[in-house]
Amino acid sequence: MTSKAAQLSRALFGLPPRLLAWVAGDGADLLGYAAASHEYSAWRGREYLHMDCLFVSAAARNHGLGARLVDAVTGFATAQGLEEVQWQTPAWNLDAVRFYERLGAVGDQKVRFSLDCAREARPA
Repeated sequence: MTSKAAQLSRALFGLPPRLLAWVAGDGADLLGYAAASHEYSAWRGREYLHMDCLFVSAAARNHGLGARLVDAVTGFATAQGLEEVQWQTPAWNLDAVRFYERLGAVGDQKVRFSLDCAREARPA
């Protein structure tokens, strides 16, 4: 099995890159990052940017860094001609939900599913 670091490296630095990233630091320390990729919604009939991850270290929170990272992601999407950025967060992460709502984001009531394609065959 390939390591996660190797997989991320291929996604970030392959040609063309599959994963985009915005990184914030203060020299030696990583303070936060956002990662996103282009996706297509058959339901909406258009491409969008899916922000898979937004992380700000505990020490860097409440200083506007998260909002600046989201602005960088949405600015990139706009420059690419995309009309929307989508993401999800667990319903129990109330701090994140409040943060996104303060930015003006609108939540969408969905239940996210995933299947492990490497597991044994599913019962019929």
